[in-house]
Amino acid sequence: MENIKMPCATDKLFDPIELSEKTESIVIKGNKRKYLRFGTTPDYGTGIATGYAMGCNLRCVFCWANETRDNLDLVKGFYSPAEVFEKLSEIIDRNPRIDKMRLSNGEPTIGREHLLELLDMVEGSVIKMFVVETNGILLGNDESYIKDLLKFKKVSIRISIKAGTPEEYSRKTGAIPESFMLPFQAIRRLHEYKANYGVSAMSLDPRFMDPLERISLITRLGEIDPSIVLKMQEEVTYLLPVSQRLLKRIGWETNYENLPFFLRGLKKYLQITYNPISTLSQRRISIKQTLRNFKHLRHGI
Repeated sequence: MENIKMPCATDKLFDPIELSEKTESIVIKGNKRKYLRFGTTPDYGTGIATGYAMGCNLRCVFCWANETRDNLDLVKGFYSPAEVFEKLSEIIDRNPRIDKMRLSNGEPTIGREHLLELLDMVEGSVIKMFVVETNGILLGNDESYIKDLLKFKKVSIRISIKAGTPEEYSRKTGAIPESFMLPFQAIRRLHEYKANYGVSAMSLDPRFMDPLERISLITRLGEIDPSIVLKMQEEVTYLLPVSQRLLKRIGWETNYENLPFFLRGLKKYLQITYNPISTLSQRRISIKQTLRNFKHLRHGI
C-alpha cells in the first residue's frame, strides 16, 4: 500500500476528521489493525492489559508516541479483534490481579468496526472493563458512534481534553480550531446518555496550560454540567526523552525560571492558580496541598 505522509506538529493545520480517514487507510486492513505491541501498565488500581495501537488523528506536541505516530510504516503487523483479545487475555491470565483492558499509544476510535468487534468479545468474557481512552474527536463528530459504544455494558470511556481555547488547541495539536469543540460535544452527549465516562486534562501542568486557559477549560465543562468539573482528572505530564526531543525540535519552552509571582504572594498564588478542582469547596488549603502545587509549578525546571 502506498504510504501517505502524516503531518507532524510543525506542519500547517489539518482537519482531524480527514486525517482520521487517511490514517485508517494505513493502519486498518479489513477488520485488522496495526499494533506496536501488547503489555501491561500499573494504571487503574490493579493494572490494565494494554494494546499499543498505531495511528492518531491529532499531533500533540507532548505526545510520548510521536515517533510511531508520525511513521506508521515502522510497524508491519496487523491483528484482528480476535487476535488482540487473545493477546490481552493471555496477559491477564499471567497477572491474576488485572481484570481490565484498553488500547493506548494511538487513537482507539480509528477503525470503528475493529473496535466494536473487540468490545463485543470483551462483553461475552469475564473481563470486568474495557477502557476506551480517546481524544473525543470522532465521537464528537458522529453521535451514532457513541450510541454504538454504549451498547456494551463493560465499556468505560475516558476523554482527554488537550486545551482550554481554540487557539491553544491548534498550537498544541496541529488541528484546525474549528475542531476544538468536538471533544466537548462528545462529553455533552455522554453526559446526556448517562454513560460510564470520565474526563482528563493536562491542566495542572504550567508548561502546557496557563491559569487563564485552565479557567476557560473549567468554564466550558461547567456549562455542560458542574459535576463534570468536580470529577475531572487533572494531570501533569511526565516528559519521556522522545517527547523532550520533539518539544526541543519545535521550539516549545518547557522551563519556568521566571515564575509569574512574587515571594510575598506565593502562597495565595499557588492556592488559587493550580489548586485541584476537588479542593475548591474546602475552607482551608493545607500546607501539604500548597507544597504539591509548588511542585507542579516547578515541574520541568
